[in-house]
Amino acid sequence: MKVKVYFPDGHLETPIWDALVTAGYRLKKSQRGYLIDVDHPKIIFKQVRPQIMPFYIEMGKGDGGFTGEDIFENWKLKMEMKNVEILARIPLRPTKLVVAASEEVYPDVKDINDFKRVVGNRKVFIASEFPEIAKKYAEKHGLNAVVFDPIGKTEAALLPPMPEADLIIEITEFGTTLKENMCKIIDTIMDPVYSVFIANKKSLEDREKREVMENLLTDVNEVISSRNLISLLFNVPDEKDLAKIIEYLTSNGFDPTVSPLAKGGAAIHIILDRSQVKFLKPAIRAMGAKRIATEPVISFGD
Repeated sequence: MKVKVYFPDGHLETPIWDALVTAGYRLKKSQRGYLIDVDHPKIIFKQVRPQIMPFYIEMGKGDGGFTGEDIFENWKLKMEMKNVEILARIPLRPTKLVVAASEEVYPDVKDINDFKRVVGNRKVFIASEFPEIAKKYAEKHGLNAVVFDPIGKTEAALLPPMPEADLIIEITEFGTTLKENMCKIIDTIMDPVYSVFIANKKSLEDREKREVMENLLTDVNEVISSRNLISLLFNVPDEKDLAKIIEYLTSNGFDPTVSPLAKGGAAIHIILDRSQVKFLKPAIRAMGAKRIATEPVISFGD
């Protein structure tokens, strides 16, 4: 039994690759570059663009793959997805799907209603890697639109002189690239948009295949989720300070590991989110904590 998993290229490739390597998988690209060797006897990795994965998995050509919610939604508008479901979200920072226009071409347009007033009934061109979503959006707002896939850098279609598009529908995280290209966001279609793992429903009915995919996902998600986790370690050399520090930690939801020190007192270890450290350190230091240190941690399981 083999489970064929589509491995993403593009912006998802590095975080998924790094998460698997950190989780203990040995990965190596084949000479042709499309197959990824992995030291797991039941997994076949094939690298393809995330944009095509839902179609391949719907057709039963593969068991699962890493893609985006936006891509999956676009395919659902294009054809009936009977055989694919989202098995899990990947805990990477989400993005959003937005509508943008050129600041230079449409300086007075601030939102989609402004745009509609400016263009009236004339034909407009919308560039997007999500053409089905773009068509639905155009219909919703009554735009006389021609939708096309620019096959590449979508924002380039807005750049004057003589831009190819009036609007783009594009994924962005902070909008930095859009601003650098003098594009302004005038509407938001999906927010947030997550990276997801999709799977063939028939494959999920196979207990062994489902188990392989769920274990793979657990390994990826735990490593990525652990990026914001650290170990906080410190000593409490004075026995009289120990009880109040332990009481403080447990009352704030921690379950500390307490180990005796050779000369009295204890060493304490907790795992927490990185953002909490700056608030916790002053509190425990004031109660008698010494030699406070942090280190990264990977948590496999709760």
